[in-house]
Amino acid sequence: MAEPQPPAPVLRELSRRGLLGPEEGWSLAPVGAWIMIEGRHISDPQALLEALAVRLNTAGAGIDRLGFTIRTIHPQIVAWGCYWSRKNGTGMFTGQHGTQNSDAYVGSPVQYVYENQRPFRKRLTALTDRDPLLLHELRADGIADYYALPLYLGSGDVNFMTVSTARPAGFSDEDLERFEALANLLAPLLEAIHARRMTLGLLNAFVGPRIGDRILRGQVKRGDGDRIEAAFWYSDLRGFTALSESLPAEQLLSLLNDYFENCAAAAAARGGEILQFIGDAILIVFEIRERADEEKVCNDALDAAIDALNAMAVTNHRRRRGGYAQIEFGLGLHLGQVTHANVGAPDRLAFNVVGPAVNKTARLQSMTKEAGVPLLLSKEFASHIRRPLRSIGHFDLRGVQGPQEMFTLEKEL
Repeated sequence: MAEPQPPAPVLRELSRRGLLGPEEGWSLAPVGAWIMIEGRHISDPQALLEALAVRLNTAGAGIDRLGFTIRTIHPQIVAWGCYWSRKNGTGMFTGQHGTQNSDAYVGSPVQYVYENQRPFRKRLTALTDRDPLLLHELRADGIADYYALPLYLGSGDVNFMTVSTARPAGFSDEDLERFEALANLLAPLLEAIHARRMTLGLLNAFVGPRIGDRILRGQVKRGDGDRIEAAFWYSDLRGFTALSESLPAEQLLSLLNDYFENCAAAAAARGGEILQFIGDAILIVFEIRERADEEKVCNDALDAAIDALNAMAVTNHRRRRGGYAQIEFGLGLHLGQVTHANVGAPDRLAFNVVGPAVNKTARLQSMTKEAGVPLLLSKEFASHIRRPLRSIGHFDLRGVQGPQEMFTLEKEL
């Protein structure tokens, strides 16, 4: 397979001007040397941009604002970026899917650079009502000259870089050439940062932060894992088989997403992390890192469960007004230890939790319908709870040795 080549405009610029731009005036050479020797070790984009701005201004660039935007692959984010300004320091931003249809994007320098793959330059001393709002805001902030240019990563996709100055004279043509050379020098560093961010973002979205971090730290072999203590949440929709047979696919997916979203949001706010979606069931872990934290973690997990059930009541009210099927689910909470490990076939692996604690949590959930309550707690879990609880008795659970006492909230939700 042929290696990807830089876009033709990049090749032309490199051959015409060289790597560091014109020799007259301030020199990009010390900045380029810093990028290749020290800058490439900086993985934080804000730290990189701040340090780069210092080097550029020390060299004589006279920059007051510097930034970049990179498009990405993510279920929620279409692009991310970083900016530095002399007045306000550094910051990060993300663009959600649909941003490209917003008033802020349409007609903006970003759109121009993306669509035309060529620089956009504007002196801000003579703006009209037809100019983008961004430029008026920059002028009000003291900026005199604005320059945006394409930033090409190895894929050849066009991204975005911007440089601004408050100097009344603005940038010279030689300055602009140096900034284009700077974009070529900076691109490999940003590509490495972007690759890690995109990988971590996709891992977080599809396998969760806990597992994603372990994968990036090298726990990728079959059998890699460790023993953890945690509070476990297992919830399952009621009547899902009948719903899946009666609802159109679009309504079924909407129902599932409403259910998953409410549970995930409630758990995440209290420190829980989804380990698995198992059909219409959810397994969530609230890890206990220190034995002294058992009570707090268990109470956080219970609060998350109550939040989820209350949030679902609100969602059901909205769904009922729209004529859609109601969402009912049972939820079990248990405290125990499991092995969290990488298991599977040699060429198809997944992190999973193995141990009787998960089975018991699932069995608690399955008893909620028979007990006529939406929430059941094991005795081990209930012993750490500060809220008033009531025992519903002892029951046999499939796969669990001996009768198990179960608890629910003293007052029904």
